[in-house]
Amino acid sequence: MSLSISRNVVIVLAATGLLVTTAACSDEEPAGSTAATQSAAAAPSAADSTAGLAEAQKIVDQYRQPPTWQGPDDPVSIKDLAGKKVTYISVSNSIPVLKYWSDAVTKLLEQYGGVQLNVVDAKGSVDEANKGFEQAIAQKADAILFLALPPQLFQAQISKAKAAGIKVISAQTGIPGKIDAGQDAEVTFDYVKVGELIGDWMVADSKGSGKGLVVTSDDVPASQPQAQGTLSEVKRLCPACDLSVKDVQIPQWESSIAPLFQTTINSDPTRTYLLPLYDGQSLPGLGAIRTAGAGEKVKVGAFNATPGIVEQLKDPASGLKLEVGGHNEWWAYACTDAIFRVLAGAPPVENYNVGLRIFDSTNANLIEGKDEFSWYGSSDYKTKFPALWQK
Repeated sequence: MSLSISRNVVIVLAATGLLVTTAACSDEEPAGSTAATQSAAAAPSAADSTAGLAEAQKIVDQYRQPPTWQGPDDPVSIKDLAGKKVTYISVSNSIPVLKYWSDAVTKLLEQYGGVQLNVVDAKGSVDEANKGFEQAIAQKADAILFLALPPQLFQAQISKAKAAGIKVISAQTGIPGKIDAGQDAEVTFDYVKVGELIGDWMVADSKGSGKGLVVTSDDVPASQPQAQGTLSEVKRLCPACDLSVKDVQIPQWESSIAPLFQTTINSDPTRTYLLPLYDGQSLPGLGAIRTAGAGEKVKVGAFNATPGIVEQLKDPASGLKLEVGGHNEWWAYACTDAIFRVLAGAPPVENYNVGLRIFDSTNANLIEGKDEFSWYGSSDYKTKFPALWQK
């Protein structure tokens, strides 16, 4: 989607496990739910439907288990990095997970490499993010990392930084290794894989006959990779399944998601899989499901496993049946590694394969206590990454 960027740019985080950014649409193109539904019904395929169902179930079973280390194995020398300076431009550190990330990366860089991190809080403003770039250039930073901001909005700033000999890293834009705006590296959750896992779950849970609604948010850079991951995976594995698509942009989540869920439940009761991209996006719809008493009729699946939302997996009345979670501490280690490699002149890692896990009725008992990292059952990253950072 081509966005018309106005002076008032809105930058939002969808939920605590997933960062997103959005630019306000112009007055001529108000943000909101699309008027038409894009059909994503799968075309007939030569693939055997039984084989597709079996593959989907195998993938779901695999990702219900603790994620395994699939990170880099090439060491990087950090012995000469002490005293290096990095400017870290965060979309908004008023959002808890972003504050956690910047704090964690600050600590890891100092602890292992003696690298100084200067955090710039953009406070949801592209103008403030631009000032962060200018500040980094003026202070002769060695690298700039910008998080949850579309690289295409900053191509001029990236070019200016590169001309000054400053390395540039983008973060959490959706597709690992995508560096098409002149940046040196990208470190992100794999949102395509997230979308595929949601599609796998729908195919397996419906026994190869599900009808669903994918609710996108096209003002979020990571949304299209995730949505297309779901659509393509369902089409690949389930010729009999059917998906439609509606776009509801961030400013309309509160006002439009609940009516959309209600309308779908009432007008198309066979379309029982409601798949908003993020659990924060799903929250108004979960309320509508409760009100309608439809928790046993529909199945909501989303990404983030956000504390305070994911617990609704344990309540059948909520309608929430699937959460794909991304490990936030694991990502902080990956981000630190990306910074070390860029500063050291080492090749970037294309995909850190940051741990993802499926949470549903079979393992919802894991969702308890305040330590969300323990839910994933994996901590190899805490030793694997430092072992690569050679002094």
